[in-house]
Amino acid sequence: MTDIVRSAPEIGYLSPQSFAELGISQTVVAGGTVYVSGIAPLTPEFDVIGPDLAEQLRFVLDVLDRSLVAAGTDRTRLVAWTIYARDLSALSGCLPMLRDWVGEHRPTSTWIGAAGFIHPAQLVELTATAVI
Repeated sequence: MTDIVRSAPEIGYLSPQSFAELGISQTVVAGGTVYVSGIAPLTPEFDVIGPDLAEQLRFVLDVLDRSLVAAGTDRTRLVAWTIYARDLSALSGCLPMLRDWVGEHRPTSTWIGAAGFIHPAQLVELTATAVI
């Protein structure tokens, strides 16, 4: 039987209590695979970080970095991500940032246009899968 470890690590993002209230885990590790919940550009008070997609995406990528490290891996072990955006054209404008962030360790990727998110000013959210 595969061990499953569910966590909401203290990484300067949303608190473990926030994840408990939402009824989800920030990360789940199962069978050497790390699953990262949707990362939103939100402060612990559920305010949105910045007014534009690029700033929000930068924040989300930073939280992803910290989430992966807390789960025992890093961005070089990222295998897939899904990026949800209110404006896919604006997300396309962030391609250089995404390429720089992943470097030579390119994951599979899916982009999905979203009509809305948990916060009305939110423009992007990202889920990810990595291996340990």
